[in-house]
Amino acid sequence: MEIFWIWLSLLKNVGPITQKKLINHFQTPKRIYDATEEELRNIKGIRKTAISAIINSKSLNESELIINRMQQNDIKLLTIHDRFYPILAKECKESPVILYYKGNFKKYETAIAVIGSRRCTTYGRNVAEEIGEKLACLNIPIVSGFAKGIDSYVHAACVKEGGYPIIFLGGGVDVCYPKEQRRLYDKILESGIILSQYPPGTLPKPKHFLQRNALISAWSTEVIIVEAGKNSGALWTAQFARNHGRRILAVPNQLYVKEGVGTNQLLEQGAIPFLGIESLDAVKNLPILYEQNLIQKLRSHPILSILTTATSIPKLALQLNMNNEDLMNELFDLELQGKITIRGNIVKKTNGK
Repeated sequence: MEIFWIWLSLLKNVGPITQKKLINHFQTPKRIYDATEEELRNIKGIRKTAISAIINSKSLNESELIINRMQQNDIKLLTIHDRFYPILAKECKESPVILYYKGNFKKYETAIAVIGSRRCTTYGRNVAEEIGEKLACLNIPIVSGFAKGIDSYVHAACVKEGGYPIIFLGGGVDVCYPKEQRRLYDKILESGIILSQYPPGTLPKPKHFLQRNALISAWSTEVIIVEAGKNSGALWTAQFARNHGRRILAVPNQLYVKEGVGTNQLLEQGAIPFLGIESLDAVKNLPILYEQNLIQKLRSHPILSILTTATSIPKLALQLNMNNEDLMNELFDLELQGKITIRGNIVKKTNGK
């Protein structure tokens, strides 16, 4: 049956809206494949170009090649009939009838999209990482693209804290783009899911990213724009979110920072100011759970587990196999939480912690 789903998705002049109309009428793609021209003409809202494409495109050769590539690369197919296809996404006109994916699905009721500039500021990075860490503590999935900058920072933080990342790509799910993010790509596959509407082997193209942005919104219940320049692609995602009826939050930024022009404009247009994860509807009823999960994660923090006596920072870096920058970020967070004290080059646990 998969071969006919793929065949349907490849038809020219048959977009997601028409695909879903056809499936609603015929129930299966095999019945669409076998349909006569007269049967197709009797369906309200199906254009002549779509009917022509169905009648004149009966070869399954391309679909067979795609299935072979899927089998070689451990790629699976998600159809709109699958229980893991979110109901909220099915209702969006841009959502296709199939998606290719790698990784493991989990059922969820809420998911937060977090997006922003590729060339983000340190402020934007810190906000993205904090969102990733805190939502992971609450077991709330995070949806994003795989772009450099905000997208990658939020998902790196999510993965690090054992969260559930959901990634949409602008190419095939077997094409890691950007290539230099291969390590993050592999980490995401260990705990989350990578999806695309494009067949395996498809290289990213600029026009693909607009559709990817639509799917990021479709699969989310709320959308946070952390940073966005004047013409940022994140603003397109915000527009899709508006069309989808999603709750849109924007992180306030300084007036003269170019990476914040777009988010400040969104606030002017009525977006909700993001002032911390407490701004999200998804977490308003979960403060106790969040605190419990955070406490548990702090207790099991690898630095605290090995910091039995006062230790120098270089020695800690060697023991943890971390570079100095990453280690210092962790140490500063723990110090702010009152778990450790740093005096010069020496770190020790706070008494009773």
